Formats: sequence, structure tokens, C-alpha cells
Amino acid sequence: MPETTSQNVTRKRYGLLLLAFLLLLLGGAGVYLGSHNFLIRVLGIVAIMASTYFVRISRVRDGSALSETSRRGRDFKTAEAPGTLLWIISLSLVPLLGGAFFLLHIDAVNGGHERWPVDVFAGVGFTCAIVWGYLVAKIRSR
Repeated sequence: MPETTSQNVTRKRYGLLLLAFLLLLLGGAGVYLGSHNFLIRVLGIVAIMASTYFVRISRVRDGSALSETSRRGRDFKTAEAPGTLLWIISLSLVPLLGGAFFLLHIDAVNGGHERWPVDVFAGVGFTCAIVWGYLVAKIRSR
């Protein structure tokens, strides 16, 4: 039975990462192009979820120069606190989200004929989710 060398393991990890990237593209295309077909949208979402799973099991970033013993010995309580810039950005997103919601509400009252308020609200909401998620992760890692 052949041994699994470090090169084979690395090759498998990057293969899984490539598969995850392809599934992400396929899933995104399915969600976008299948906007009027429920089955295609669901399959696109399943492909995106499978993509995140494959990224997680590929663990490409674990191949750093740190040994396993030094990784175990790290003290996670010494993580840095969220910086001032992160707090400023997080707080400045609150009125932006409120304004985007207000634009969406105005468009809905007037019949909902415009698409751009929905796009603005979705973009600001996505940005808020990323920034606030990062802020929570920084706070919890302290």
C-alpha cells in the first residue's frame, strides 16, 4: 500500500479547494440564472453549501510553517481587541443601513417599480453582515 506523502496530501487539498471554487461558481450561476425556477435555485444553493464544506475540509491554510505543537501551545486569549477603525466602520454602517431601508420603504410605498433601492439595501446589508461578523469574531477571540 503506497504511503501518502506530503506532496500528495497538498495536491488533494488544493484539488478540494479547486472543486469548492467550481461549485461556488456553478451554484452562483444557478442562483442567478434560475431566478424563475425553484429547483435550479435550490440546486444552486446546495452547490454553494457544498462548496463551503469542501473549503472547510480542504484546510489549505493549515499547511503553514508552524508545527502542530506550536499551534496547540498558542494562547488565544492574547488576540488583539477590535481597533478603532473597525468600530468606526461598524457604527457608520448603522445609518447607512437605516437610509437604505428608508429608500426601500419609499419605493415600496410608490409601487416598487425601481430595482436600485433593493440592490442598495442588499449591498449595504451584505456589507453590514461581513463587517459586523468580523467585529463579533474579534470580540469573541479576546
